[in-house]
Amino acid sequence: MTAALHYEWVRISTVRSTRILLVVLLVVSAGLGWLVAVPHYLAYDETGNPIGPAVVNWWKAFGMPLSLTAVLTSVVAAQAIGQEYRFGLIRLTLTAFPLRRQILAAKLIVVAGACVVFTLVSYLGSLLALTIRGYPTPPAAAPEAQDLYLLKGVVLVLLWGLSSFALAGIVRQTAVGIVVPVVSGALLETLLIALLSDRAPWLDHVLPWSTAARWAESSGGDGPPTGWAALGVLAVWVVGLLVVQVVAFLRRDA
Repeated sequence: MTAALHYEWVRISTVRSTRILLVVLLVVSAGLGWLVAVPHYLAYDETGNPIGPAVVNWWKAFGMPLSLTAVLTSVVAAQAIGQEYRFGLIRLTLTAFPLRRQILAAKLIVVAGACVVFTLVSYLGSLLALTIRGYPTPPAAAPEAQDLYLLKGVVLVLLWGLSSFALAGIVRQTAVGIVVPVVSGALLETLLIALLSDRAPWLDHVLPWSTAARWAESSGGDGPPTGWAALGVLAVWVVGLLVVQVVAFLRRDA
């Protein structure tokens, strides 16, 4: 198992695209964090002078870039298995490590680790932007974070990356693992909810990637799931996809 983990980590960490994506993520997350953290005032006096301290969306500067972080992470996660099928390298991998359970477990662990690393790099970019703006720590007037905000962000990217890994493994195509979560969450699921809101209002409670987009909201309420509940919906789907992917990997020919 140790050898399989080392093999997978070397393979995923030495790919040039992984390094490029990390640099892009750091720059873009810093840029988005900079834009989000623009100080603004809630009230002004009669002459136009601001009243009270400036308000900074300190926590939102970390959360806003995570949509892009999830997409970039999905590229690495899908490549972790899709590229090997695309170029026929999976046969070499299984020749070196004939125990399929072992290599699949190693892939899952390394992909999960990569998801965490990408999220931390995104947070680092946001923190750099906030520090340059003069807010290395939350200012007194900043809204408080709820429900372990930063941890929820890590879970979001982790689940998104694992869903891409599972989809790429099921269909043996890297592009499917990258595109399906984005297109489904941003377009297909939103369209279905809009068209079937009267006939099937429960869709807004069960569809995976569009529901996960509400991760940053506070948990609770009588409406569609938000916060941890929204991530829980995505987690159920991810587990289902992973089960199908595991069965396919163990039983299908390479």
